[in-house]
Amino acid sequence: MPMPSKEAAEKEAIKKYFRKVAPAWNEVRKGFYDERLRDAIIKGADIKEGDTVLDVACGTGFLTIMAARTVGEAGRVICVDLSEEMLQEARESLTKEGLIHIVELRIGDMLSLPLENNSMDAVICNMGLHHSFDPQLAIKEMVRVLKPKGRLIISDLEEHAEEWLRKEMADIWLGFSLQRIRQMFKKAGLSRVKVKLARTKCCGVSISGKIASIGIFVAEGTKLDGS
Repeated sequence: MPMPSKEAAEKEAIKKYFRKVAPAWNEVRKGFYDERLRDAIIKGADIKEGDTVLDVACGTGFLTIMAARTVGEAGRVICVDLSEEMLQEARESLTKEGLIHIVELRIGDMLSLPLENNSMDAVICNMGLHHSFDPQLAIKEMVRVLKPKGRLIISDLEEHAEEWLRKEMADIWLGFSLQRIRQMFKKAGLSRVKVKLARTKCCGVSISGKIASIGIFVAEGTKLDGS
């Protein structure tokens, strides 16, 4: 039997991690980031009533609920995540909020989004990029599905040295420098690129009790006409 590729092995590790933490994730994530980050992302994406929005690596719906409220009854939010268990948690939360009819939940990989070209008014992604085997390709895919003049907003961890996150939380990348993110956005064909640190930090505790406080960036860009 052939050995699984590194990408396949890392993807399976991510699925296993989120399968385990999904039931408690809504509480767990409160120690990592809060609603201030969510509000900054939704505002930066310039989401309007009636828009069609893609939430990549949506998890349990941290961004989805606010996005659905913003697009309203005339709009649509499509959520893509690798974990069936996380999507199930999102489904339950959206149902409780009376928003499930506005949202479509899909299993999918950010490296091959199950969406047509030029179909989204905005794409949002929180804390998904550091779980991607190929961050540049992931950004390219998000840009592909954006309509011309559509907005991409990504929040993630600033570059850091907390190696324990690879093992304990299935992180592939130890964050990204602001310069690297800016370059990746421009390479993917985005204009009006802005990358800045959020007013909140990601704080976590390892099994051994080590406390980490990591900066969070918010990156935004606009798709060029005809790209």
